[in-house]
Amino acid sequence: MLITKRIHQVRNKILRKIFDTPVFTIPSELAYKEAVEQHTHKLPVLTPNDSQIVKTLKQEGIFITSLEALNISSTPSVLASVKKILPTLRNVLPSNKQEFALHASNAQIIEHPELFLWGLEDRLLDITENYIGLPISYHGVYFRKDLANDVKIKSRLWHIDTEDRCVFKIIIYLHDVSEGNGPFQYISKPLTALLSNSLGYKHGYLQDKTVEPIIPQSEWISCTGAAGTVILVDTGSIFHRGKVPENSDRFALFYDYSSREPKYPYYCKSSLPQKDLLTLMPRLSTHQQQCLWGID
Repeated sequence: MLITKRIHQVRNKILRKIFDTPVFTIPSELAYKEAVEQHTHKLPVLTPNDSQIVKTLKQEGIFITSLEALNISSTPSVLASVKKILPTLRNVLPSNKQEFALHASNAQIIEHPELFLWGLEDRLLDITENYIGLPISYHGVYFRKDLANDVKIKSRLWHIDTEDRCVFKIIIYLHDVSEGNGPFQYISKPLTALLSNSLGYKHGYLQDKTVEPIIPQSEWISCTGAAGTVILVDTGSIFHRGKVPENSDRFALFYDYSSREPKYPYYCKSSLPQKDLLTLMPRLSTHQQQCLWGID
């Protein structure tokens, strides 16, 4: 398992270097801009409220709301499933000292498919497509437990996601999250640009000691909130991280989306294996199936 993972990491690194050469990037960016322009008249029509969500996302890279405000009909069934899985996930222990996040198993998600299917609600797909500007792919849900420990690696460090030009996520807090409970943190778009330009940032993770001389801690924004807080965010447009929980483990749902032709396709994969996705097909509309499989 570890050898296979290492092989994939090496392969992805090689592919990234190839994809980042001008012979690939220049035609790719031109094709991307043309595709966005051509898709403009095909975008789903939004309500005024949802149009405001998209407008704020384009300006700020983030929009914070709540499950109550979104008022999606399947939310009660999602919360009921959360209550069933949460006690088991609370008791799961890390396998090593460097582990910082654990997830509900594929079997648990399939046993409670409403968790996965919530991310395919038509309204959420329409908001996401309007923001990304292209037909979208839905990559699934992660029921995540972030451990209250001192591990400061990977997504607990400052970074920008680079799988695609827009990396859209919906995060739902499953309990009250204060400053000490591991809130999602980000740096505003203008300051992200300043930090990126100052460091010549391309990809990877940044330590606090690298960020703070350029962007002081007073400018690091913590997304605290009550249970049911919903964060819609383009993690490809702003520096962000999950702050290390200090007081208790943090539990949240993460829903992931990208365009159907992402910049680095080998980084984009479904949260569930194909055999599990196939079991959900009878419950999906044609449009939902297209978003699930990333096809037109």
